[in-house]
Amino acid sequence: MHILLAVDDSPPSLDARDLVAALTWPEGTTISLVSAFEVPTAWFADTAMAGGWLDSAEDTLRQQAREALAAMAAPLENRGWTIEQRVAQGRAATVIMSAAEEVRADLIVLGSRGRGPIQSMLLGSVSAEVAAQARQSVLVARGKRASRVLVATDGSECASIVPDILADWGALRGLEAVALTVTPVDSPAFGLLMTLYTLGDEPLEGQREEVLARHREVAAQMARRLSEIGIPSKAEVRSGDAAHEIISAASERRVDLIVTGSRCLHGVDRWLLGSVARNVLVHADASVLIVRPKEAVPPS
Repeated sequence: MHILLAVDDSPPSLDARDLVAALTWPEGTTISLVSAFEVPTAWFADTAMAGGWLDSAEDTLRQQAREALAAMAAPLENRGWTIEQRVAQGRAATVIMSAAEEVRADLIVLGSRGRGPIQSMLLGSVSAEVAAQARQSVLVARGKRASRVLVATDGSECASIVPDILADWGALRGLEAVALTVTPVDSPAFGLLMTLYTLGDEPLEGQREEVLARHREVAAQMARRLSEIGIPSKAEVRSGDAAHEIISAASERRVDLIVTGSRCLHGVDRWLLGSVARNVLVHADASVLIVRPKEAVPPS
């Protein structure tokens, strides 16, 4: 397995590093730590006259990034993993995704908030961009540990791959989980839709029970598959807005890791986030793992 761990010297990066260190990854795992830096050319009014200054600034920033990266890597050493360190100049999100493609990473891990000027944002722009656009699975860390897990499923193809990927990684084995699916059956919109759709040919209650039964089976199947790979799980079905119910369930159960799939599409948008995953990623207090198929990573 190959993990791309994106770090800087911010507290969220420490959370990401410590979360990676706290999990049990398979033998032979490689962890590539990546740090990006940008030379602030706006400091120089006349770049034609500032070539030497720019070169000096780049050298200084690169050295600072290397030193910070070495310090971040220290707790990961001597754990049976292969540790690599990479420093690159450029936009952080671009550097992270390019490095992930280059090393054929299975998973990108990063903190939830960077060092940007808008510190009140719930999700940093770098994390949001990488989570939305990377072709690899992405783990956005909001804590140093994972002990209780919520796996959100809708029965789709993208959700069905989650147990297989987690089985390959083995990192969550032994943790307790809840397999959650959310149905809209009690919403006014669902009632109106069913009424218009059936036109009175079949009682609405029958339609409601059919949808509920389907969601119960989806949750039960996910719980069974997770339990079979060593993640003891219970099934739960909720009704309402999917993202809201996922976040509420995670909060009530004091979950520190939410696992979800990305949206199953085709063509250019194939690996983009759906609205549910995006809303969970932005608003949840827990770390969020977005699982994408291994086939999303192109061969070298």
